[in-house]
Amino acid sequence: MSAVRILGLGPVLTCGQGVEALSRALAGEKSGPPAADLSTEALTAFLPQARIRRIDPFGRMALLAAFLAIQDAGLSSEEARTDRWGIVVGTAFGPQTSTFSFLDGLIDGCDHLVSSLAFTNSVHNVPAAQISLALGVTGPVRTLTAFQYTAGTALRTACHWIRAGRADHVLLILGEESSPVLTYAVGRMGGGAERVRPLADECTYAARPGCAALLLGSGDTGYARVLDVEESLTTAEAAARAALADVLFCAASGRADEAGDYRVLASQARRVRAHAPLYGSLATSLGIEATIAALVLAGRTSEAAIEAGAGPETASPALRTAAVAGVCGPNRVTLVSLGG
Repeated sequence: MSAVRILGLGPVLTCGQGVEALSRALAGEKSGPPAADLSTEALTAFLPQARIRRIDPFGRMALLAAFLAIQDAGLSSEEARTDRWGIVVGTAFGPQTSTFSFLDGLIDGCDHLVSSLAFTNSVHNVPAAQISLALGVTGPVRTLTAFQYTAGTALRTACHWIRAGRADHVLLILGEESSPVLTYAVGRMGGGAERVRPLADECTYAARPGCAALLLGSGDTGYARVLDVEESLTTAEAAARAALADVLFCAASGRADEAGDYRVLASQARRVRAHAPLYGSLATSLGIEATIAALVLAGRTSEAAIEAGAGPETASPALRTAAVAGVCGPNRVTLVSLGG
């Protein structure tokens, strides 16, 4: 596969919004358990408040991430007003606030009292449409929802569009919203710990909202190259490939049923990092870890920011390659290979 380059990053997490905030958090300025919520107030710098009011929390998070990624790449939003830009949104659970608000209205007041705004915002493709309208993008737009396979499938789709010539730039948005329903479900499964322990045997899943936008394109500048995206590898296959990289980033979110697979991956890696203790547990955290890996390869943050609890600590030479792994099912792993 020919390389696609990550040109800009737009992290919107509970530990901060934007590349600089994430770099500071990784450097240790923010420690302790991940915050329960995040702020999207910075969106007012890009859109008028009157327009923002009608957008639900998931849409605001996705829009802010998109604008930050474009800004980080040194581009203006006006440059997106073309059919040569595309948008791919990947989310395992979608806009939970609007979805459950719509369902609550249906249960409590029957169909004639349901909020039309809640119904509209509950549609999974609405955040992608809102980004397209806000930026004036007239190229391909797609939303993908495939649970644990979502992040890898969305990244692979975005890279394919660029390689196939369907778009020159693709905004890839990967994120999840949290909700009382998800928190309740996690609690019933034994999760909800104050701090995520990525490789622990017990469930320490702590559902948090979070989003990352990656502006992908071609060229010689940017953070890192996306060398390959491999889906549905066996754990052994993924471990062998990840062992070739200078560092492995694990999208481990504290699920007990995934810990064994991640430990196999970690056992063969040169260095291992997993950052869920900083930003919380998300089903599409592969996108967050890929964002951090890109920062590391570009020298924008320390590779030793957070120790995952596995792998020896050694002196760190300049890093040239990174692997980002996400368990997507029993003995199934998505592996993203990045190069500096």
